[in-house]
Amino acid sequence: MKKLLIIAFITLLFISSLASAKKIYVAEVEGMIAQGTVNQFEKALSEAKEGEILIIKLDTNGGMTGSMEKIIKMIENADLPVVIYVAPSGAKAFSAGTFILMASHVAAMANSTVIGACQPRIVNPATGLPEKADEKEINAYVALIKTLALTHGRNESMAEKFVTENVALNEREALDAGVIEIVASDLKDLLDKLDGIEVNVKGKVYKINVSNASIKIIKWGIRDKFINYISDPQIASLLLTIGIFGLIFGFLTPGFHLPETIGAIFIILALYGLSFIGINVAGLLLILLAFLFFIVEALTPTFGFWTAAAIITFIFGIMLIPAEKAMHEMPLSWYTSFRIASLVVAIFLTAFFSYALAKAIKAKRKRPKIGEKDMIGSKGKAITDINPEKPGQVKVKGSIWRAEANEKIKEGEEIVVVEQKGLTLKVRKI
Repeated sequence: MKKLLIIAFITLLFISSLASAKKIYVAEVEGMIAQGTVNQFEKALSEAKEGEILIIKLDTNGGMTGSMEKIIKMIENADLPVVIYVAPSGAKAFSAGTFILMASHVAAMANSTVIGACQPRIVNPATGLPEKADEKEINAYVALIKTLALTHGRNESMAEKFVTENVALNEREALDAGVIEIVASDLKDLLDKLDGIEVNVKGKVYKINVSNASIKIIKWGIRDKFINYISDPQIASLLLTIGIFGLIFGFLTPGFHLPETIGAIFIILALYGLSFIGINVAGLLLILLAFLFFIVEALTPTFGFWTAAAIITFIFGIMLIPAEKAMHEMPLSWYTSFRIASLVVAIFLTAFFSYALAKAIKAKRKRPKIGEKDMIGSKGKAITDINPEKPGQVKVKGSIWRAEANEKIKEGEEIVVVEQKGLTLKVRKI
């Protein structure tokens, strides 16, 4: 009995130690900040709510403004310290990534990393290149980043320069400027430097204690990566364009349902992605106008005038379709790729569908010919017996004809037309 009590006591102690063990949750976020990233932060905060801290290893060139703002709100309302660690070596946190770093309870960087350069940009529809946003927008982003810096005790003036002057800093410069708290070579070094730090979490002082804590890695599903992909304004805009082209082409060529089926799927995916971005009505109207122009070209050939108008209108439309505010903190390289992709897709799709539509409409308008030479050489099938003494009937090109032959032809045999006399065909077996 005594032994059983001892065993039970030891078991309880073991279970109790497991239950009370400190846990550190670590997740990696890389690539463009979009709706999938919002989902990742939401999942990470949900899983880490019983842990000591949540560490996000961040590597991004920037991303969607709306997604950035959602992530900032989640960090500000978290019940535990959120540590943003720009890592590994060579990583960066530009544009939207810098704002997220400034919102963290502890900002850390690995060696050979860079942050900053988060001046809001807009797209010039005439060139497709990024330009500095107007002063009203810049002032709004300055106010946001200064508020984040002030809340977490960081250098407000340097944070302001990230927006107004596009300043970028490496890890040592950032530490000296007072915009981050820690430079750590790896996760172990980061944990050593985090232990004992006091931070303010929702108005309360929180002392980080990570000694002897276990590390739990949070992994992502395919869904979050897929959502990040289709919520990219470039991808969503192109999906919408291809989808509309597919529907138009499918409706004008009935009987082959693949184009409109693919078009409908692409439009649904595009609208889902654009629901996180927002749509500029002017861009959508320009795209619809471009479709109208190339349909006019197909119906009334004008030696390419309407096709040229469609290409120009389409390029302007696809560049304008994402909501402007959504792209304020997108990576600089994104604007170049967006412009090139828009030009390539605009020219390719407009040229292809103009040609295809012209051919389809021409085929629909074409009337069947019944001239005396038109049927010669056409193949068909005998639908009755035919012999030299008794004419019969054949089916050629979907029509039934009276037929004569110099040989016996049985019902169902393949025939070819050798002569036409009015509405009578002279045929022979193949």
